[in-house]
This record gives sequence, C-alpha cells and structure tokens, in this order.
Amino acid sequence: MWALVISSIFVIIFSPMSNFNVMCLNDSELTMDFIEPRSRAQRENSVFDAFHSFFSNLKSFFGAKPKGFEEKKKRVKSAFTKFFEEINKTPSQPGDPRALEAQYFGSGAAGPRLRNFYSRRVFNIKPETSADQLITAHGYRVESHTVLTADGYMITMQRVLPESGKIPKRAVLLNHGLFGCAEDWLFLGRDRALPYMLADTGYDVWLLNARGNRYSRMHTNKSKERTDFWDFSFHEMGVYDLPAVITYISEITNKAELNYVGHSMGGTALLVLLSRIPEYNFILRSAILLAPLVFMYHVKGPIRLLTDFYNRNGQSSLNFLGQTDFLPDGLFPEQIVERYCKGEERLCLNPLLLLANGGRELVSEEIIENILSHTPAGGSVKTIIHYVQLVKSGYFQMYDYGASNNIRKYGNSTAPFYDLTKVTVPMAFFSSPADWLSTRSDLQTLIPLLQDVNVHHVVKANEFGHLDFLWSEDAPDLVYNFVLTILDQ
Repeated sequence: MWALVISSIFVIIFSPMSNFNVMCLNDSELTMDFIEPRSRAQRENSVFDAFHSFFSNLKSFFGAKPKGFEEKKKRVKSAFTKFFEEINKTPSQPGDPRALEAQYFGSGAAGPRLRNFYSRRVFNIKPETSADQLITAHGYRVESHTVLTADGYMITMQRVLPESGKIPKRAVLLNHGLFGCAEDWLFLGRDRALPYMLADTGYDVWLLNARGNRYSRMHTNKSKERTDFWDFSFHEMGVYDLPAVITYISEITNKAELNYVGHSMGGTALLVLLSRIPEYNFILRSAILLAPLVFMYHVKGPIRLLTDFYNRNGQSSLNFLGQTDFLPDGLFPEQIVERYCKGEERLCLNPLLLLANGGRELVSEEIIENILSHTPAGGSVKTIIHYVQLVKSGYFQMYDYGASNNIRKYGNSTAPFYDLTKVTVPMAFFSSPADWLSTRSDLQTLIPLLQDVNVHHVVKANEFGHLDFLWSEDAPDLVYNFVLTILDQ
C-alpha cells in the first residue's frame, strides 16, 4: 500500500496547488510524534494524518515569500520525511485485489476502509484492457512479440500492422516514458493516436514495453519479488533493452533501417544507447524525440524538492522509496480518497497525469478514464533516483553509486558522462514552453552536442505540458502530423 501513497504524494508534488481545496494545519502539527499504531485503524489514521500534514505544508511552501522560503522548505522536508516513515509502518497487503476488497469492504472490521488504486468502484471507470485488446478494439491488426535481452529480461512489444494487402513502409519503434507502457500511445483512439496514424499511412509500427512495466516483468532467473530484479534504471534500458528489440525488429522485418520515436524517458534511453554503443547510429534511419529527459538542471516545479533528499554517499536520505517497484498495485486509505480525490480531483491518485503540470486543460473526460484505468504501468525506484541525480548535478551521466562504489564500478570516484558527441543519427526534437520537465534551457544545452539535429519544433500552445504529447486532443494537429512529415522525408 505504501508505494501507492507515494504515488499520490508525487502527484501532489507535481500538480498546481490551485487545483486542490485543503484545510490548512497549524505549524505545531509538523512536530507531532508518530506512535507505533496498535491496530490497522490506527495505522491508517496515522498515515492519513501524516499525509495531511505534508500536503498542507507543501501548499504553504509554494505560497512562501522569499524571506520565509527556506524555513517553509525545512518544514515541508520534515513533514515529507515523517510521512514516509509513517507509511513504512503500514504493511503492504499482497494478494488478489478483489479478495482484499472483500476483506476490507465486507469483513465488518473497525477502522477506515481501503480502496484499490485502480478500483472502478472509486472512479466508475472501464475495466482495464490490455494493449492488444485496445488495438483490436480500435480496428487494427496486432501481434505480440517477446524479446530476451543480454542480461536476461524478457521485453514484450506490440506490433500494429497496416491494413491487410498493403506493403508496409519502413518500421517505426515507439518508446514510452517514465512508468509508462505501450498503452500510453493508444488512448486517443482510431485515426488520432500516433501508432494508428502511422499504420494508416503504411508504417510497420512496434510499441516497446521497457523492463519493469506490467508487460516486461519476467526474467530468466529473477523473480519480480526479488530486489535485484529492480536493480536497473534508464541506463539498462538503453544498453540492454533497445539493442535487443532493434536487432529483433530488423531480423523480423528484414529491413536494414528503423525509425525511432521516443517520448520522455524513451529519449533518455535512446541517447544512452547511441552514446554507449555507437554502431546503432548506423542501424537507425532517424530519431524523433518528444520532450526528452536528458539534461535536467532547469527542471521546474517541486520535483526539485526531491534533490534535497539525495545523498550522494549511498542515497541514504532516499531510502524511504525502497529498492524495488516504485508503483506496485495496492490499497489506499478511503479517507484520503474522500477528502482529496473527488470529482476532477480524482486525478490526484494518478502520478502521471499531473506529474509535469500537463493534461488538466487539454485531456478529454474519455481519455481521463483510460488514463486512470491503465496508468501507471510500473517502474523501478532506481530510475527515479537516477533522474534525481541528473536534476541535482545538471549533467547527463551514469548512475552515481557514491565515490567508493563508483571506483569499484567505473574505476573513478565520479559517475562517467554519456558522450553525446558519438550520437550521429539524424534527429528531430519536439518541445513545449509549458513543459516542466523537458525545458527549453536544458534542450539548448543538449542540441549543440549532437551531430545531426535537423528539426526542433516548439509547440506553441498554452498549457501544452509533458504528457500532452501523448494525450492531448490537440496532439495530432500540433505534433503527430509533423512527425509523419519528418518520417516521410
């Protein structure tokens, strides 16, 4: 359960404060003592109280004038830490969500009821369907393919085929962002989602599912319940996942060249690949990166707060995040749902939609239902920490294990930089001024380091945020038509 509450905290960290009506707590509640609960009811109430304290002080944090900013910042950090300490006292409840729902809704036990994170009972949304089912329901042919990486992970891809009888154009590989999966590309539906627009014009479309999401959680000898299964970040996605799937697609399609489209972390992983294994520069025909996360020093929004919890000597101050899956399925205290997640505020239980200040104004109600039903798809805590390191350092570099561990792993006390001068694939970039994560300043640092950038298209639309590249009703006109034009050149 605790990881799901973490996901809610991330939503609140990244979301505009004006969207929530919150009763403010007084400062004395910041220093409350957390006593080990004696019962489940007390445990859930303690989590709720800590959540409420953090939420209220975070709101105060954003309203602080420069003079009081540092003091407010300390209070938020204190409440944040205590909140996670309290979560860690509340044990997870593994097992079938339906059985757990029956346990807590039908047992008659005293105390707050729990609700499943993806519960249709809370949100009145459609049952979750797989990417294959979505593609079929939208009227397209689909194949599912599984690829084995060099380090033993089994990566699943969905292939969207053009109409029967058409000779396919070149293949296109689409790679999703943080905590996403292939489904993220599909929510706009027939004629408007990018995979379908590509298939309609004759492209052979492949949708990647990176290690750790719900489609790629198998390994040759590691169970997903083991901590070492989750010992990866976007680095391993770049040096293991992408080489395996690119080689596989080339063999299956018998085509020498492949196009690539990556959103967010999909851009990160590609630049890791091309800088670390440069021969793949000659396999890819082109790469189109939508809001890529590479240099992140100018990231906006309260994600920067997490950098204050980062301790380079072992990341001890981020230990509360755990070491495995950042967003496993679980249960949520009903009080939190009732107070903070009614009506449109139900989005506060989704850590992706509001992650980067995007989606509230441009996403339709139908798409919101799909988002709530299908996301997040999961990912590792280590990936989050790696991104925090990029924000903290301002560099695009490998995972920092701390000075002594870096010497053992890299032969140097500092984590090596990715050599972007080795990236020679023709590239196009898409960005938006309203994007909190992939900022103009950081892209201005990145683009001059690359050998062949042909296009940098800036989306001129108010409030077009990081996730609107996937889910905005305006994405086909503002982004996808240009993507098709670039691919056809």
